[in-house]
Amino acid sequence: MLNLAIRGHDLSDVHTVEMLAEKTKEQGIHTLQLALGLSFPDIPSGAEAINAGMGNFVKRTLGEKEISVGILSCYINMIHPDGKEREKLLNKFERYLQYASSFGASMVASETGGVFPEIQYTEKNFTDEAFAEAVSVIHRLVQAGEKYQMMVGIEPGLNHPVYSLDRVEQLLQAVDSDYLGIILDPTNLITIENYQQQVQLVEEAFERFGEKICAVHLKDFRVEEEKIVPTNLGEGLIDYTGISEIIEKKRPYLYVVLEETKDDGIRQGVSLLKRSRGTTA
Repeated sequence: MLNLAIRGHDLSDVHTVEMLAEKTKEQGIHTLQLALGLSFPDIPSGAEAINAGMGNFVKRTLGEKEISVGILSCYINMIHPDGKEREKLLNKFERYLQYASSFGASMVASETGGVFPEIQYTEKNFTDEAFAEAVSVIHRLVQAGEKYQMMVGIEPGLNHPVYSLDRVEQLLQAVDSDYLGIILDPTNLITIENYQQQVQLVEEAFERFGEKICAVHLKDFRVEEEKIVPTNLGEGLIDYTGISEIIEKKRPYLYVVLEETKDDGIRQGVSLLKRSRGTTA
C-alpha cells in the first residue's frame, strides 16, 4: 500500500519528456515529483512560460508509458529578503498553481525558504518574525490554491522557518484550509543528535497532523563529519521499514517519494521496500 514516486531529476542524462517517461518506466515507477527547471533546464519554465499546452504535452507523453505527475515542484525562497525578487518568485508559484492540473498534478510543492537570498542553515530562520513572514506568504499562496483548486504542499526543514513539528502545527492553525498540505521529509527535520528517533518523529507527525500530510519524502542518509548526508535508499541509516509501516497504517497509498535515490539505485530501493513489506507489487 505504498504509492512510490521519484523526483524526475534523480534520473541522469534525461533531456526530453520522452526520455524521462522511458527511464522512469525502466525503474518500475509510475509517479513523478516533477521539477521542470531541473529535469529540463533547456526548456523555459518560469512564470511567463508555463502554460496549459505544456502541461497537456507532458501529461500525454508520460501517460504513453503509464507515468503520471503526482507532485509538481516549484521550490522557491518564499521569504526572499529582496521584495522584488520575492514577488517574482511568488508569482511563479501562483502560475504553477494555475496550470498544475493540466500536468495531472494534485499539488504544487515547495519549502518555505529563509531570511537570506541563498537558503542555508541559520538560527535567524527560527525567529517569530521569520515564521510570521512565512505564514503570511503561505496564506497568500493557499488563497491562490483555493482559486485554482490546487493544493499547496509545504515541506518543513531545519533550514527554514517551518523547522519543527510545533511550527507545522502553528502554521496549520494560522492557515486553516483544505488546500494546504504538508510534505513530510523526516531527514530534513533530524540532526546528528536525534536521528535515531526518526521513526518516533514520523509517528508523532502523523498523530499530530496526519490528515494534512499529503506526501512523504523517504530520503536515506549517512552521518559524516557531524553532518547528515543523503544517499541511495538502503545504503544509509533511515528505518524505511518502520516509517513505511506508519504510512501504510495511517495514510494508505500516500505519495512516498524516494528523494536523492539515483538512477539504478531507484530499482534497488523499490525492491528493498517491497521485500520489507512482504509484497511483490
